[in-house]
Amino acid sequence: MTNAIESRIQELVNKYSYDAEVLSDFAGFVQSQPKPRKKKTDTSTRKPKATSSPKPKALNLKELQDAVAAAFECSDVKALKKHDAFKLAIAGRDLNLRTKDSWLALYREWVGVPENEQHEEGPSCINGIDVLKNFRPWQVFNLDPQSATSEDINAAFRRLAKQHHPDAGGQREVFERLQKMRDSLLAFR
Repeated sequence: MTNAIESRIQELVNKYSYDAEVLSDFAGFVQSQPKPRKKKTDTSTRKPKATSSPKPKALNLKELQDAVAAAFECSDVKALKKHDAFKLAIAGRDLNLRTKDSWLALYREWVGVPENEQHEEGPSCINGIDVLKNFRPWQVFNLDPQSATSEDINAAFRRLAKQHHPDAGGQREVFERLQKMRDSLLAFR
C-alpha cells in the first residue's frame, strides 16, 4: 500500500475514529481488483469522430479596408474615400474611419458576414447569422432571392415570428430586426 493511502487512512482514523484495520483491508481490496477494460467496438459501424475545425480568425483593419474598397471597385482606401458612391453610402452616419469597428460595420453592410461570425449561436442568431450585427435577410429567412415570392417571404417571417416575438420569450430587438428584413424584401417584390 502506498504512503499516500496509509496517511489518508490515518487522517480518517484521527478525524472520525474509524477502525484503521478495516480501512486498510478495504484499501487493499480496492487495489487488488482488476482495472476495467475498455469495450472493443465494431469499427465497421462506428461513426467517425467529429472534427472541429478551428474558428477562422477575425479580419484585421487592413483586410477590412481592402475588402470594402474592392466592393466599391476601388484599388485602395485613398481611392475609396474619393469615390462618390462611397461618400453617399456613409453620408450622415456616425462612422470614424480610423477605427476597426466602423470598417467592420461597412464590411458587414457591403461585403458580407465575416467568416469568424458565420454559424454563430445565441438568442439573436438565426440560421447562423446574428441579426443584430448582420443584415442578411435572405440567409436569415432561408430563402432563394431568385425564386422566393411575397408569400414565401411572409410565411418565413411568420415562422420566425412565432419563435422570436417578445410575447413568446424572444428579444424585442431581434423581432424588430426581422420586421425590417421582411419589409426590405417585400419592397422589391
